Amino acid sequence: MTKKLEDIQKRHSSIKTIVSSQEIYNQTQLVKVLKQKGIKATQATLSRDLTELGVGRVPTSNGLIYKLGAAGDEGTLKNRIAEEIISVNGNETMIVVRTFPGRAQGVAVFIDKKNDPEFLGTIAGDDTILIIPRSTKKIKKTNEQLKTILGLE
Repeated sequence: MTKKLEDIQKRHSSIKTIVSSQEIYNQTQLVKVLKQKGIKATQATLSRDLTELGVGRVPTSNGLIYKLGAAGDEGTLKNRIAEEIISVNGNETMIVVRTFPGRAQGVAVFIDKKNDPEFLGTIAGDDTILIIPRSTKKIKKTNEQLKTILGLE
């Protein structure tokens, strides 16, 4: 496993623990708590992480706080994923999803978690995802199915 992937997993694990055990009111507070644990993160990275983890803000008597799973319902998550995508295009063998910079990995995780039998897997870069379909004979159908999964249709 690469160092970058290990760092992401460590940060994600810490975020889940923190928002489950403390009242976190904003991303600035979360950055400070992570820093105390020896984890550096920018607000942009944190925003992406919170979306990927399905963390959302819920009202309490003290104000809005972050909670795990609060934004994880299918509709909300699908809408957020759709906002990250610039285009979905395919040829006779593969499908390419273009995202805003830094968003491809989160979108790929969302696709992978669907465990759709039509997809063998994904490969994500910074702003591009390569989708490998199970069958090239049904590529057009698979492309349309992907757009539905991503909330684009």
